[in-house]
Amino acid sequence: MAGIGISGGAISVMNAIPCGIGSTIGIALRTEARFEPADSTSVVLVDRPQLNPSLAKRCVERALEAIGEEPAGYSLEVRTEIPPSMGLKSSSSVCNAVISAVLDHYGREMDRLDAIRLGVSCAKECRVTITGAFDDACGCGLGGLVVTDNTRDRLISRDEIPVYDAVICVPDRSIPKSKVPVERYRELGKEYEAMVPDIRDGYLDVLTRNGGYVEGIIGGSSGLARKALGLGALAAGISGTGPATAVLAERGDGKRIAEGLGCPCIITETA
Repeated sequence: MAGIGISGGAISVMNAIPCGIGSTIGIALRTEARFEPADSTSVVLVDRPQLNPSLAKRCVERALEAIGEEPAGYSLEVRTEIPPSMGLKSSSSVCNAVISAVLDHYGREMDRLDAIRLGVSCAKECRVTITGAFDDACGCGLGGLVVTDNTRDRLISRDEIPVYDAVICVPDRSIPKSKVPVERYRELGKEYEAMVPDIRDGYLDVLTRNGGYVEGIIGGSSGLARKALGLGALAAGISGTGPATAVLAERGDGKRIAEGLGCPCIITETA
């Protein structure tokens, strides 16, 4: 029987590139992985055939090494609702789901944070992350509001928060990690350090402020965050290194706000 692994997605509250401290909020977009041993290896990224399967393969390899299993081959199928290269933590979600699927098939237990760290190490090896993305992986795997020290892969805090409508405006462009202007983010180190104490009690404000900084670096959002706030959103800003804009709203307000933004939107909720 195939092992099943499921992970959520996440949006950024505070980007970890400038000062090493990052924060995310889990959202209800899902990634599901199915794994089982086979005579030969097959990796299928359903609905994402254009993506390189190397990250998913590395996660399988590292998970098998961690539990001491060596099948002749395997079948892996990954389905995800998260658009790639948008700042919505798709790589972290895939890592979490694939590793969970391998563990599930063999009936093995692993501490949740250790499993998340294993996925982070795979992302680093495959160079799909700049900071190590421990904040992203924790947001996807644990849900709620997380704050992490990405320089040490350390979870600083995790808090339950109210369920909000989450509206994700997805533009018709993407930003691969190789195109991210890392030094411009690091120039904002002091500004980001000043926001750290505000995250847990003021995450809505920090999300909006963070998104403004990111918009200043990458441009191209056409003022969507400001438009969303004008429509009554609680917080809005570019997620990750973009270009997607994430909007949080009171439950029931998401559809109305999405209709007023004039962009392709995914409507989900925090998780």
